[in-house]
Amino acid sequence: MNAKTIILTAAALFAGFAVWAQDPQKASQDSLGKVERLKEATVSARRERIKTDADKLTYNVEADPLADGSNLIDILRNVPMLSINSDEEVLLNGSKDYKVLVNGRSTGMLARNFNQLIKTIPASSIKEIQVITNPPVKYDAEGIGGIINIVMAKRLKSGYSGSLGANAGTLGNVGGSGYLSAQLGKLTFSTNASGSYFPNPTVHGITEIENFVSENNHYQRLDFSSDNNYSTGAFSLEAGYEPDSLNLITLSGWVNIQKMLSHYDITETFWNTDHVKTVEMLEPTVRTNRYNTFSGELAYQKTFRNDGGILTFSYSIDGNPNSTDNNIIVKPVLNYPDYHRHSFNTEHTIQQISQIDYFATLRKKHQIEAGGKYTLRSHVADSQDELWDYDAWSWVIDNSNVNDLDYKQHIFAAYASYGYKFSKVTLKAGTRMEYTLNRGLSKSASGDITFDNSNFNIVPYFNAAWQIDPKSSLALSYTRRLGRPSVNYLNPFIFEESPYSRMHGNPDLRTVVSDALTLTYRTVGDQWDLMARTYGSLCNNKIEYLSVVGPDGIKVSTYENAVVYDHIDCMVSVGWNPSGKFNLQVSGDVGYNSYYAPTLDQRNGGWNWYFSASGNASLWRGATAFASGGAYGGDITLQRTYYGVDYEYSFGLRQGFLQNRLILNVSAIMPFQRRYAGTVRETRTETYHQHNESFYDPRSLRLGLTWRFGKTSINLKHARKTEVDDKL
Repeated sequence: MNAKTIILTAAALFAGFAVWAQDPQKASQDSLGKVERLKEATVSARRERIKTDADKLTYNVEADPLADGSNLIDILRNVPMLSINSDEEVLLNGSKDYKVLVNGRSTGMLARNFNQLIKTIPASSIKEIQVITNPPVKYDAEGIGGIINIVMAKRLKSGYSGSLGANAGTLGNVGGSGYLSAQLGKLTFSTNASGSYFPNPTVHGITEIENFVSENNHYQRLDFSSDNNYSTGAFSLEAGYEPDSLNLITLSGWVNIQKMLSHYDITETFWNTDHVKTVEMLEPTVRTNRYNTFSGELAYQKTFRNDGGILTFSYSIDGNPNSTDNNIIVKPVLNYPDYHRHSFNTEHTIQQISQIDYFATLRKKHQIEAGGKYTLRSHVADSQDELWDYDAWSWVIDNSNVNDLDYKQHIFAAYASYGYKFSKVTLKAGTRMEYTLNRGLSKSASGDITFDNSNFNIVPYFNAAWQIDPKSSLALSYTRRLGRPSVNYLNPFIFEESPYSRMHGNPDLRTVVSDALTLTYRTVGDQWDLMARTYGSLCNNKIEYLSVVGPDGIKVSTYENAVVYDHIDCMVSVGWNPSGKFNLQVSGDVGYNSYYAPTLDQRNGGWNWYFSASGNASLWRGATAFASGGAYGGDITLQRTYYGVDYEYSFGLRQGFLQNRLILNVSAIMPFQRRYAGTVRETRTETYHQHNESFYDPRSLRLGLTWRFGKTSINLKHARKTEVDDKL
């Protein structure tokens, strides 16, 4: 019996389990342990799923009934300002240019390979998701589009609790996860482990290119199909020791191992200006990418009695030993020789961070923050390129395409901010100073090239919030954001995607500077809430991915600080919760992007938009039905314009058994869509025009099972710890 049959059979039996779960003798209030009750005390509270502050939006994952049995990607679809495109990439305000943090700090666990890992991380291990479009100065200035901060769940109750989960889908994806949290006196620890195999559906498509500078290879067409299979395993451990109420020591570590195996079948054909076929070949390609990360952090936090100030010292280290193995084979059909190229590239990146932070609120009106940070990023790349000699029947080293990079980046940062609260108005201002020193050594067959460059940036920040009445607020925020080019953008290694397509990095890239302004309005009622936000940004040196095609028909792509980029958008999010049994969240955004490259004398601009809706309803005891959907369009870059609409939708049912300890989750992804065609991409430059389109079958059925266990005793007499927030 195959996996698809097993899943469909389990789904059919789901209705029978649901009827059993309705028995009032078998179902009771959700509880994992013993609660000490207070006599004659009644507490009633509405857990808001979405909360907005002056400079961030917070999505409470623990208040989402779908968190148990779902993965992080399923929750991200419901967060305002976030969307997921047809390639399952997370977008912030329609942009991929943002920074990912975990618990407010940069870490290799999610900061790299974010779009792959969110498919495997259990949503139940997440406390909340913060979308920060105008980050205060205590955060790094990196990330032009803003920050997505993933706050991990912390269960600091005496005793222990945990969960075991398994999931599978009709596409062949399978996975499992485990979580355990415990407190032993003054020692608290939690651990997560997960593993999964996730094959993407086969994508079919065509690429058509008209080369304006070549007569013999004037027209080009690629017919392709691709299969991408992911496998990943992750483990994390967090521990905290609290000798007394004023001191806290924490230690955490993460390890993730990921492999992506890709198969491409390509037919490539060329015609001359008279539409006479000149070249034709078949290109079966196999590519293996390994993305490995490990992270660790040691932190000490001291709380002072006199003013409640908090002083934190921390040291963290992240490592990323990655590799790419690429095999390109050409089987000639017309006018092209036999060809087989094998390239292997390894990259090792180590990031070390030392940081000190201080925060205090004085007399409930004054708030001060200050800190310093040193970051060292070291990168070493080594590559090997070889061609198959069909005459000698052996490999021959080809150094012409080899370009290795040894690179170090030093970042020195210091920040300070001050806030003051009037009766209804809160003002906060600060400055962050960052000095960046880059040193690199590019090694190639033509010789070694050493390059140094440095940048000094001042990052101002201002925020004004007005509490109009107890239910309405208005906030205005300004900040500057920086976009440092990653090693992948800098590495001059020449990567050959096919004999007629190559790409490489640019070691001369500079830090991108963007100024952003945000105006946010929020109002709430007894059964609804509304947020409206306007966001605008200006940038004079945006990094763009640019391509040119030569007379030989070879397309060469790289990155350049070539673009003046302006963006403005308006977003509205409405939530409706008429009762505890129904919830609806609707978000929409409309924006305009403008690109201009003075050196190329090229412009592009257009409107972009997205709309998303999600809802859930309680059916019977322990059962919740849910649905979500979204659509977006208008994506552009300097040279590319995307036509059409990307969309997705899903339906599902969640059922709890055994006092909600056992949770069964069944979801259908785009069940009525047999053939999904993504947006059509048009690329226009001085040397060529390119047209891309693709399609695949997106339908899938997913089944998840989660078992929660534990024995906890919640002591209501414990003092509540103060949470450091970004507002007074």
